Amino acid sequence: MSKKTKDVKEIGVVSRSVTPIPSRPSTPKRNDFRNGMLTIRIFSGRGLSLSHDVLVPEAIQKALNNPPVNNCESMLRKRYLPYVILEFDKNEILIDALDGDLSTPVWNYRAHFDVSRTSNVSVSAYLRTDAAVQSNDDMGNDLLMARVDLTPSLEGQHGSDQWYTVTNGTGSFHLKIDFRPTREEKPLTIEAFDLLKVIAKGIMQVQKKDTQRIYALKSIRKAHIAQHPEKITHILAERTVLALVDNPFIVPLKFSFQTANKLHLFMPFIAGGELFYHLQREGKFDQDQSRFYAAELLCALEHLHSFNVVYCGFKSENILLDYTGHIALCDFGLCGLNMLETEKTNSFCGTPDYIAPELLESQGYTETVDWWTLGVLLYEMMTGLPPFYHENVNTMYRRILTDPLNFPLNMPSEARSVMTGLLQRDPSKRLGAHGSEEIKKHPFFAKHIDWNMLLAKKYPTPFKPSVGSVLDVTSFDPDFMNESPDSVVADSGLSETVYCQVQGFPVYNPANEHLSESVSYPSGLA
Repeated sequence: MSKKTKDVKEIGVVSRSVTPIPSRPSTPKRNDFRNGMLTIRIFSGRGLSLSHDVLVPEAIQKALNNPPVNNCESMLRKRYLPYVILEFDKNEILIDALDGDLSTPVWNYRAHFDVSRTSNVSVSAYLRTDAAVQSNDDMGNDLLMARVDLTPSLEGQHGSDQWYTVTNGTGSFHLKIDFRPTREEKPLTIEAFDLLKVIAKGIMQVQKKDTQRIYALKSIRKAHIAQHPEKITHILAERTVLALVDNPFIVPLKFSFQTANKLHLFMPFIAGGELFYHLQREGKFDQDQSRFYAAELLCALEHLHSFNVVYCGFKSENILLDYTGHIALCDFGLCGLNMLETEKTNSFCGTPDYIAPELLESQGYTETVDWWTLGVLLYEMMTGLPPFYHENVNTMYRRILTDPLNFPLNMPSEARSVMTGLLQRDPSKRLGAHGSEEIKKHPFFAKHIDWNMLLAKKYPTPFKPSVGSVLDVTSFDPDFMNESPDSVVADSGLSETVYCQVQGFPVYNPANEHLSESVSYPSGLA
């Protein structure tokens, strides 16, 4: 079969609407929310080292061990000192060392983070290997030296200054952490952000002026909603789910508000790019890498199912990779809210490659539809194409409904078994029909995955994207970034029903938000 392209993938996508559910999912307890600024200063590390079975490339050893004699050698030495990835609530910063050596690097960097809820801080130290060991075909294999995870105190104004022993690797980090709660409930406006560049259809990379944090802004014109009323259901569903999630593999909501003409959702900018982009570059992943991503996705879907949300719009473009190589699931505009195990909806959703048979046959679906799409994605990662792929969408639909599931001769038996279970056409017989634990206990996962370690991000990632800074977009598909955003219809009045729904668009600061003024957008997003 020919290589799948993104253009082909998007042919035949049907306009969808999520079935409205009268009752809303339960919201997190109020004490889960915080509002303020977290300041983290990382001074230095001590006792850091690579594991004994890792051989430091000779070029790196030379750069670190020999005193530099000129500016070029000095810059090279700094490049090969360990850098750190500092993360809070999926906002990540790459910090290069200023001085020191392999075991005692000095960073002396201060970062500010916007706080909207309780979350963890993680600090990961890496050694660059790109110039020394990567060929042009390598994806990124910087070496993890040490990692520590901690939960900062967000109870009133609070500070700490101490050494934190790493949980992965050896050594410790010297951190000073201060939290300052917001005293005044000032409305957040679009003027609080610098608008940088378009990175996808309707998605803008922006920078918050006070903290300098980078976010992805998704904006929807109210006039467009007036012409497509089903979109208000999509955006309200997405906003509700984003505010609820608290999972290491799902992109959370940071802010939401509306201007006179638009609705805005702000999420952390995930710099590692789309999984689809990396899969296209590599052609396919090996079994271990595919299992790793599938396991993290399974945890993300399990979390959504825990409060009766069916993801439904599953596709590889909706799966991003963060700085360190963990997945980050996004785009919840097609999810079904408050779906109980015994309830079904008939909304037609998804991308042709991933659509489950019950959707094609208009049987309605439950959360088991997500297990079908997980099976399709696992198959695609391990072979390079979805199992029933064809360039003609109607032919692909027929294959999904009738063709046998075929595997390459070299497909490992456990992988073949788990995909056969996930790609069972009868949802009642599908692996996972009795809950996600059924999938976790399958030998494909059970023999290799400790789920507590996975959720704690204690496994090394199989691939770390090559990302240079918080503004780096090189891991995103340039063709996708150059696509025009969704067409904008001429301004028109909102119907009374849609107007009421839009005016009820929930704010999330979590301070009290108010209607703010609109601003001019850079060409491409407006």
